[in-house]
Amino acid sequence: MDKTTKSAPQKSAYQTDLQATANLTEEQIRNQFVMEDGNPIRVPYKVVRQAVFTNVKHTGEFADSEHAARLQYRLMLKDAVLKARVHYIRDKILVIYNPVDADNLKEKVSLDEIKAFLKIESGVEIDENSIKDEPYDYYTNFYKYAFDPPAIREHPPYGYTIKEWKKMKPEWDRKKEEYSRKKAIKQEEFRRNYLIQHPDLAKAMGIEIRPEEAKKKKSAEKGFWFHGV
Repeated sequence: MDKTTKSAPQKSAYQTDLQATANLTEEQIRNQFVMEDGNPIRVPYKVVRQAVFTNVKHTGEFADSEHAARLQYRLMLKDAVLKARVHYIRDKILVIYNPVDADNLKEKVSLDEIKAFLKIESGVEIDENSIKDEPYDYYTNFYKYAFDPPAIREHPPYGYTIKEWKKMKPEWDRKKEEYSRKKAIKQEEFRRNYLIQHPDLAKAMGIEIRPEEAKKKKSAEKGFWFHGV
């Protein structure tokens, strides 16, 4: 007789998230989305917070650059910390975190807990008067920036200086726009000719093909043949 007991199956992160979402109000559910070109996009965070600690004394895990790198790694191990930068030379620590009052389903942490971690576990001395804690737009400054960073567009092509590139850029943009326009016209012509050759498809798509277009296409296909002597 099998007397082994079977434990309940573990829920995945998606299942847990889905169950928690089901208990949210309509307003809370709407807050999980941002609008991009008229389309709702769900993001893990919307508005989080950024804490900047300056005038940090070189003690504990902040004694040298190696310990500073270790402290940064330990901060990033916390689920509620989205980004951490420990600048040993500048006596500065930057932490982007998910606050306790955030309207999302992710792990949260308070500013006091971050300060306690720096003080108790790492021995870092924080100047209370040099702390700047403010809201941080995660979607615009963090999530979206990763796919469309403006710094990349500002860099000149290889082999040119910024001064040379600024002179070349207007003509470059004009040619690029002209190329895009010609390409769009060419694609539309190809699409139209294809529908003329396939009238059933054009009819199914609700596109009307004028008789003069079909006649012009047939005459172009005949062409001119020279059979020789």
